[in-house]
Amino acid sequence: MILLVLAFAASLVPSLGLFFWLRKLEGDVEFEDICNKAMVQGLISVLPALGCSLVFQIIEMVLAAYAGFSGLPRAAFHTMIVLALSEELVKCLWSRRFMSKYQRAWSWMDYIIVTTIVGIGFGLAEDIPYAIGSSPIVMLIRGIGVAHGGYAFVMGYFMGKGEKTGDKLWTVLGFGLPWLMHGLYDFGLTDEFLSFAGEHGAILSVGLAAFELVVLAILIAFFVRRKDDQRYREPMVALPEAAPATAEQDAPAPLLPTDEGDDDSGHSGRHFA
Repeated sequence: MILLVLAFAASLVPSLGLFFWLRKLEGDVEFEDICNKAMVQGLISVLPALGCSLVFQIIEMVLAAYAGFSGLPRAAFHTMIVLALSEELVKCLWSRRFMSKYQRAWSWMDYIIVTTIVGIGFGLAEDIPYAIGSSPIVMLIRGIGVAHGGYAFVMGYFMGKGEKTGDKLWTVLGFGLPWLMHGLYDFGLTDEFLSFAGEHGAILSVGLAAFELVVLAILIAFFVRRKDDQRYREPMVALPEAAPATAEQDAPAPLLPTDEGDDDSGHSGRHFA
């Protein structure tokens, strides 16, 4: 029992360490408070994800009962839709909803950090039920990979780029890529897939686990190398061209959109639908 508790505690260290490091990157007390709240939102987001997953699971059960849905196709549906789609969809909507509440000139870096922290919180909450009945080794493997933090990092990077450039294709990629990564990882570890893969199944499982570590390494390298890069620091606010003055309007048109509003500190607010 003591060994299980120690293993569970050790499995939390990578996620918590990453969280405390990220919240300090901006060097801004206000942003640290935002990161703290983002972590709480990530923990809470497990609840709507369970509800969404339940809806898809009912569909799965209906297909199994009336359409003979079983075996490898059912395992694919369960991992790609019931699990991965539900969780990534909720994390995406939850992080965007959270940021929309703040009248802040969000930068690309802000977007990536907050989305990543929401993912870390989600993963920490998910680790609790997974720890029940798991072996110490499984707990440690899950903890070291910080999988949900990695998926959320990819989501935040590409969706943030979509917000910055206005190109919706990046936004679509920002959701689709983490969903595929998550779904394929879960699917690759199912008994149905391992049985289908035969003697190559174990190799594929090790490869999938290694891939999680590669994503984590990319995440860390990105924040180390780009934390002071001005491209990621500047506000993601598109500045329209000033309108020419007319006889009725002596002053030029304002540079910032008036419908987004300003907060008390003079920052333009950026909202995410």
